[in-house]
Amino acid sequence: MDEVLVLWDVDHTLVDVDGLGREAYDLAFLRRYGRPITHQPPMAGRTDRAIAHDVLRLNGASAGEDDLEGLRAAAETAFDELAHLLPVRGRALPGALAAVATTRGVQSVLTGNLRRIAEVKLGPFGLVEHLDLDAGAYGWSHAVRANLVDIARGAARQRYERSFDGRRTVLVGDTPLDVEAALLTGAGVVAVATGRYTSGELRAAGAHVVLPDLSDTTGVGDAISRAAGR
Repeated sequence: MDEVLVLWDVDHTLVDVDGLGREAYDLAFLRRYGRPITHQPPMAGRTDRAIAHDVLRLNGASAGEDDLEGLRAAAETAFDELAHLLPVRGRALPGALAAVATTRGVQSVLTGNLRRIAEVKLGPFGLVEHLDLDAGAYGWSHAVRANLVDIARGAARQRYERSFDGRRTVLVGDTPLDVEAALLTGAGVVAVATGRYTSGELRAAGAHVVLPDLSDTTGVGDAISRAAGR
């Protein structure tokens, strides 16, 4: 049986960090522009590149590449400063640690987060040791989430010298954009209703399997197998 590449979303799939990511961007913008963000773009399921572009545009700042890079660097610095709050305000979602600890195959992340922020978010909750973060894709590589799938496949192919085309790649996420990214790229997808979207909304988006959460470890493994077409 071919090995599967399992790509986990981070926010509201594996962890809930109580809005610290948004706070990091708020602080970064304040430091760079001397004024607070007054217009927040939607964030759920979107990439940090897309969010940063909209933050700048909606708040009257230039959104060229240099501006984006400046905001990225400031956000990473701000999140590092806020990281001490993760054990207090953040948590791994029910079953997340057991799910990644027992899932078979190559495991990484496909997340809208910057890599540095994703790694810091996962670190306090014992998740990083079960994930090959070099085999995933992150939200600064492209503004469109679906385009991250082939970036992750390429990284995993280079590291493991095998193909993860089609449903040999399975995404696990909590938003319709996770589902869309999988369907547009021929990947399998397990959707979990641990974010703002209901099971019904995730089914309507076309998820191959929908779970209420990750607390049933055996059920998670079965769901990934079903999403992979096994």
